[in-house]
Amino acid sequence: MSAVRKKNIAIIGAGGLGREVANLLMRAHSFAGYYDDKEVEKEYLGTLEAISESKYLTYLLALGNPLVKKKLIARLKSKNLQFINLISTNTVVNQDQLKGEGIIICDGVISTVDCQIGSHVLLNLNVTIGHDVVIGDYCSIMPGANISGNVSIGEATLIGSGAVILQGINIGSNVRVGAGAVVTKDVPDNTTVVGVPARPVSV
Repeated sequence: MSAVRKKNIAIIGAGGLGREVANLLMRAHSFAGYYDDKEVEKEYLGTLEAISESKYLTYLLALGNPLVKKKLIARLKSKNLQFINLISTNTVVNQDQLKGEGIIICDGVISTVDCQIGSHVLLNLNVTIGHDVVIGDYCSIMPGANISGNVSIGEATLIGSGAVILQGINIGSNVRVGAGAVVTKDVPDNTTVVGVPARPVSV
């Protein structure tokens, strides 16, 4: 039985992540095309300046870099765009955990209980999230990352592929956690940590 098509949705960002999100999107929705400042061969709708409020379109922001997401949303604020949440059916996520708009949750994500997920958050493939986790706006959690219970993550933070965040850790805003890192201590704002255990590095 074919999926019911519900929304006509445009994706902002035509890179690799944008194409992955389009693939996920087309399982249950109508894909209108891409907006990007770099023209692409297929399904190109125009530059970011061409985006306008439309009763026919809703949007998804498919960018991995949290700071770029935050800046772009600020740039588009005056356009009054409507952003949809996109959640794969191959996940375990309660709808009441979604505290914002433009959230993208990919295949294999498991989020347990009493979590809060902010606007324009990306939970990529096979991310696991324990109880009582708070994830701020614009964060990107990359494939295979594991976040234990009672973790707080500030806005515009990136958690790299395969990273592990231990129980009760507070991670600030604009933080970068390297791929495969194991975070055992709190991480302040504007810090990059790598390694096992994770330690700050200069970038």
